[in-house]
Formats: sequence, structure tokens, C-alpha cells
Amino acid sequence: MAKFDYNRPAATAKRLLDRFGQTGAMSRSTHGGYDPETGPTDPVELQSPCTVALLEFDNRQIDGELVKIGDRRALIAPDATFEPDAGDVLAVASEVLQVVRNRPLKPAGVIVLHDCIVRAS
Repeated sequence: MAKFDYNRPAATAKRLLDRFGQTGAMSRSTHGGYDPETGPTDPVELQSPCTVALLEFDNRQIDGELVKIGDRRALIAPDATFEPDAGDVLAVASEVLQVVRNRPLKPAGVIVLHDCIVRAS
């Protein structure tokens, strides 16, 4: 029996987010390191454009702990150069949001989209 090709649903998700979503940018700060010859190194700021759809949570989904009032759901296409992670910053239009959690939809190891909880910074 042939295995299902999840690259097609991933392409469909990307196409729908391109059509109905918005352009955004993710950024992540990584701590500097230490080079024994030159000393401390500067932190590195990673940035990547992304395609995102911002959605509101239903009241029944707000538990006051993981999902708080004002949190939003960000569906992010897997076209960014790095996967969103807690603490990353997502900029969409004039909003700056912090990623609280990312639950990637990745059946068979193929990332179809990133389902993130984001919070105003």
C-alpha cells in the first residue's frame, strides 16, 4: 500500500495562507558564546519572513493559564527559515507578538503548518 504524500497538503496550506493570510516576520535572539581566543561573542539575531493568519480564541478555549484573555492563534506556513519556538517574536502589520507555544502539524514528519499561541508583548 502506498504511503500518503503530505507534501501536497503542505503546499495547499501554504497556498491558502498566501491567499488569505498576511506577511509577517519572525525573530529570535540567541545568546552569544565564548571564543577562547577572542573572548565573548555578540548575541545573534535571527530573522525570517513568514506567512501567517491570526485568529481569535473562543472563550471556551481560554483557560487562564496556557491561553489567556487577549491571546491569539497564529497559523504560520512552514516557509520560515526556522521553526517558531516559545520566546520568539512575531511581527504582523503593526502588531508585535511573542510566541507562547508552537504545536506544528506534522504528520509523518512533514510540517504542514505551525499552530502557535501568541501574546502581545
